[in-house]
Amino acid sequence: RINTGRSYNGSEARPTQIPFIAAGFFFTRAEFLVDIPFDPYIPWCFMGEEIALSMRAWTHGWNIYAPRKNLIAHQYRPGRMGLPKFWGSVGRLYGRPGMNNKLQGTVIKRIKHMTGYPDATLDKIEEANIQFVLDNVDQYGLGTTRSREEYMTFAGLVVDEKNSALQCKRIDWCNNGELE
Repeated sequence: RINTGRSYNGSEARPTQIPFIAAGFFFTRAEFLVDIPFDPYIPWCFMGEEIALSMRAWTHGWNIYAPRKNLIAHQYRPGRMGLPKFWGSVGRLYGRPGMNNKLQGTVIKRIKHMTGYPDATLDKIEEANIQFVLDNVDQYGLGTTRSREEYMTFAGLVVDEKNSALQCKRIDWCNNGELE
């Protein structure tokens, strides 16, 4: 997670360009779904869908903007409220607790491959004999208008090879609500 440190004050002159889409709350033109259809190969994926969607949109040439004011929010506390969590639904459906963790552990390799994680290279995926996670990756993968590397620079992200994770180099865009 990226801690923004503070939110917009609402006096910005226009919506601000940002590198991430909130998958549960975004508006766009219908053409977006033609250019970036939802990826059916990441079912039940909760962690990772937003970076994948953001990266795919941006590399296909779509810019992402945040409104000047926070007009709506959602309460993300299902466990504290005694409600089931999204990621528990697969286990409940099939009567196998923890099943979603096993499914997600494999499916997430698709997103990690897309974002450049060192533990999800084509060689590593073939070595693990899970090539199926890359099925139709050309159709549901990155665009060609802008590169993954350009996105990573724009977002201020780097791949931490030692820990196999994405790291923020700096988050000025997030804290200040503006790009340099």
